[in-house]
Amino acid sequence: MKRLFWAAAALFAAAFVCSAQPGGNAAEPTPQQLEEIFRRMSVPPEDPAFRREEISLTSAGNRLYGEAFFPVAPGRHPAVIMSHGYNGSHTTFYSIIRELAKEGYICVCYDFAGGGTRSRSEGDSRQMSIFTERQNLEDVIALVRSWSAVDTDNVFLLGESQGGCVSAITAPYVADRIRAAVLYFPALCIPDDALERYPKYADVPAWHNFMGLDIGRPYYDARFYDGWDIYAEIAQYGGPVLIVHGTNDGLVKPEYSARAANAYRDCELHLIFGGGHGVRPDTQDQYIAYTRDFLARHRK
Repeated sequence: MKRLFWAAAALFAAAFVCSAQPGGNAAEPTPQQLEEIFRRMSVPPEDPAFRREEISLTSAGNRLYGEAFFPVAPGRHPAVIMSHGYNGSHTTFYSIIRELAKEGYICVCYDFAGGGTRSRSEGDSRQMSIFTERQNLEDVIALVRSWSAVDTDNVFLLGESQGGCVSAITAPYVADRIRAAVLYFPALCIPDDALERYPKYADVPAWHNFMGLDIGRPYYDARFYDGWDIYAEIAQYGGPVLIVHGTNDGLVKPEYSARAANAYRDCELHLIFGGGHGVRPDTQDQYIAYTRDFLARHRK
């Protein structure tokens, strides 16, 4: 049964942020605050309840770097596979991992091939797209499910922004291998943004720098120009989905998540009023609380 939270508020929020831009109502952090955020994010979480291991795998010819956090308690554990956003890295999830790993979840974070300037994985960012990242995620899922410590009946996806979009378009292809999906402000706007930036596929340049990352023609996949419907794609996944989105998101309008919630058969949508794009110190506890509750209710 579909469970749609704050449906009326979603429509209001969508209209409210249509003209919002980074640096406006979204209260974007200053460069000094960003530097401090990145510094804190780069420190791996530690706790006596879990241990950290570096992981490596090959996906489409590129070596991917990742980290896994295993509960020290014996037995098989549920696993959460975390996919970062555009020009991000695995460290994005350290604060969330700290909480979930203490509760017995195996937490896996990794860098997409060519996915960001701070990535420790191989790959050319000018060859990266949501579809190359879908392949990366499928290969990470296969690796995680092969571990003896993993309860394969309880493997969850968690993605933020572009990683949320990638998790959403991957879920239908791995529905028999995952239990549920958690999407933070998923960038389902990527096809629309491509068409707005370059109305004709012939206009797409060989490469250009966008938001600090060099991306190439593959990022603007030809499918976007051939009528590919991202909502029809993600709606093929029938399992439980949690979406969390800030109402003041100036990069991905929350109306995209409202539309996704209506496309899914079993979806919860939570809006964080005043929240911008990203899990920030003032909203972190809400993201963790929604995620913890959702995972606990959907574990077999």
